Amino acid sequence: MVKTRCATMALTAPGFIEQRFLSDVTIDRAGFEENRIVRQELGGSDPYVMLSFLPEGMDFELAVTSRDHFEPERGQIGMRALAVVVGDAMGEAIAKLYFSYFPTEFPARVFHQEVEARAWLGAQQAAVKAG
Repeated sequence: MVKTRCATMALTAPGFIEQRFLSDVTIDRAGFEENRIVRQELGGSDPYVMLSFLPEGMDFELAVTSRDHFEPERGQIGMRALAVVVGDAMGEAIAKLYFSYFPTEFPARVFHQEVEARAWLGAQQAAVKAG
């Protein structure tokens, strides 16, 4: 497991990254960039999916929502699907708004339940492997 300034991140299975944002920090652009670098290190050169958790009452700088954090990776093999599990309505609104401004090259969905997010990511990962 790797701890960044705003999350813990781990490769929990081959091609499966989990990112858990910390509840006691302010999420900022520098933190997102640090997470991007760690994500690339964990994922390596193989395709991967990521399960990300946004805590209830997450504190964040508005500037986080004004930049495409996946832009540096466009056109690379890397991430193939992203599931975001939100802890409250604010997290859901922020995630959906972000994806509406910065559509991803890969499927990305917002969930309220971890079980549903994992099942969806499993199906996405199977589709990537089937190729």
